[in-house]
Order: sequence, then structure tokens, then C-alpha cells
Amino acid sequence: MKKIFLIILLAFTTSTSFAYLSLNESAEILPDNYFNLGFAPQTFLSNGGGFDASVFVDTHIYDNTDARITIGGGEIDFWTQASVKWVPFPDVDNQPAMGLRGAIGYSRDEDQNYMHLQISPILSKKSLTSMHDMLPYVGLPITYVMEKGNNYVATQVSLGAIWFPWNVAQVGAEFNLNLKNSISSASVFMNFPFEGATGYKKY
Repeated sequence: MKKIFLIILLAFTTSTSFAYLSLNESAEILPDNYFNLGFAPQTFLSNGGGFDASVFVDTHIYDNTDARITIGGGEIDFWTQASVKWVPFPDVDNQPAMGLRGAIGYSRDEDQNYMHLQISPILSKKSLTSMHDMLPYVGLPITYVMEKGNNYVATQVSLGAIWFPWNVAQVGAEFNLNLKNSISSASVFMNFPFEGATGYKKY
């Protein structure tokens, strides 16, 4: 009985480190020769709360594939993640953009090290509002977390939207709802697009 209690306690104490595994991106693909620079502060909404922030860079690889590198820290001392987003079905007519994002990452919290593998389906569909274009999206990040002596799966639902209020930047917001071994969180983010030949430029 004591061993069962310790296993349950370990699962709950380690899972709180993984609220930062949000998406902060839609199923849209960058145009050729473009990349994004961005940042994303995040607040944790359960399990005692907390705050972290990250910076990221996106780059276009080929027709329907982008890649992202993210580095962050705060409530979690340090974390980094590399991801690839593949969108075989673009946003066309009444069809939403549909794709998958795969990621691998590392984090360190106090004296504990973690590795994770993540897969997430993403759907998004651009819409017009009375003020600005809006791009709502939904995703289901499923993350396999590995630490010394304990591996488990963390899942959450990500609901977000991106707005285009200025000529040269994008603003987004996202809510993550814990399903298993994670915690709920909210984040905002900004993307600044650059074109390889001319620099800072809206696409």
C-alpha cells in the first residue's frame, strides 16, 4: 500500500512541470523564404499557479512543413523543444487546415531532468471579424514524458486564436485544459515575420 501511495504521489508531483507544453501556433504554414520570431508568456491556472515565458523561431522547410525551436523558463527552471509541423490539408474554401506537429524536448526543474516526445493534431480555419482577420485553432497535445525511474503520458486540449491587428505582427492567445497528468494554463504570444531577402515584413 505504501508503494502504491508513493507512485501516485510521484505522478502528481512530476506532472505539474508540464503545463508549458502548449502549442501557441495554428495549422497555417509560412510562405516560402519566411521565418517568424516570437515570444510567449504563460500562466498556470491550477496546482498552485506559476509563470513562465519562452522565445521561439519558426522557419519554412518545404511546401507543407514548418519547423520551430523554443527556449523558455520560469516556474520550470529551463526547457527547450524542437518541433516539426506537417499540414497535408490546407485551409481552402470550407475545409479547415489539418495537420500534425511532432516535437522532442528537454527540461530541468531543480535537480530533476526530463525528456519528452509529443504528437499533436491541429485544426485551424481563418475567419473574418468586424475589426480584423482571426485564425482560431484547436489541438490535442499528447506527450510521453521520461524522467529517472518514471515515464508517463500527459494530455491536454489547446484552444486558441491568432489575430492580425497590425501590418507587421500577429497576436495570439491560448487556453490549455488538463486532461491527464498536466495542469491547465493560459498564454499569449506575438509573432514577428521576416522575409529572407528583405527582412521584417508582413506576409
